[in-house]
Amino acid sequence: MSENIFSSLIGKSLKDEHNREIGRIVSFILDPSAEIKEVLVENRNGKLTSYPINKIKVTPQEGAYLISDIERQVENLCKNFPIICKKRKILERLFKNKEIMPEIYESLSSEFDKSISEMKAEAQKLLDDIEGQIQVQEETIRSLQSARAFLEMEYGVGNVGEEVFKQSLLSILKEIKYASYRKMDLLKTKDKISNIVLQADKSVVGSTENNYSGQREVVSVRITNE
Repeated sequence: MSENIFSSLIGKSLKDEHNREIGRIVSFILDPSAEIKEVLVENRNGKLTSYPINKIKVTPQEGAYLISDIERQVENLCKNFPIICKKRKILERLFKNKEIMPEIYESLSSEFDKSISEMKAEAQKLLDDIEGQIQVQEETIRSLQSARAFLEMEYGVGNVGEEVFKQSLLSILKEIKYASYRKMDLLKTKDKISNIVLQADKSVVGSTENNYSGQREVVSVRITNE
């Protein structure tokens, strides 16, 4: 992001991924090399909190958002993994067509396969983290449902006034809605990561099947003036 974009965000709201306002952007913090490293935000209580700039996502229509570590890692995987796989396929084609030497193929394919394996391991760790967060949201929903039941019963027997009941019920329902949305987003993210793991498996299998035995002939290319 350019400095002009950063300056245009001052005074604007910073929101979470579910469009809930976190606070107002008041400035940005520089590192010793004068590069922007953090965004400074004032919350509703007037407290200033800073967030790493690499966790800020800016869209022209929606403004500035603070994305979670999981979302950031998922974005990086979804961006980088297809590129690595495509390069691996190009390398495979070059080798099959005998357009590169076997030692070049072996060296590069080894590096690509290593990157694919590392991404697969990262994706698997993300899956475990996401599953844990899904369980947290499910427990949150259960707790809120229990709180609602208590509130409804106490209101029903006359221990809670109507105005207090309405305000409390609205707060509970908002949090149930948020937790439900968060769970759905996590499930969608889980599907994305599962697809990455599946592609990684296919890529590794494909490269294993295409391993050669022995030395292959390299086609020589002769340049003439004809």
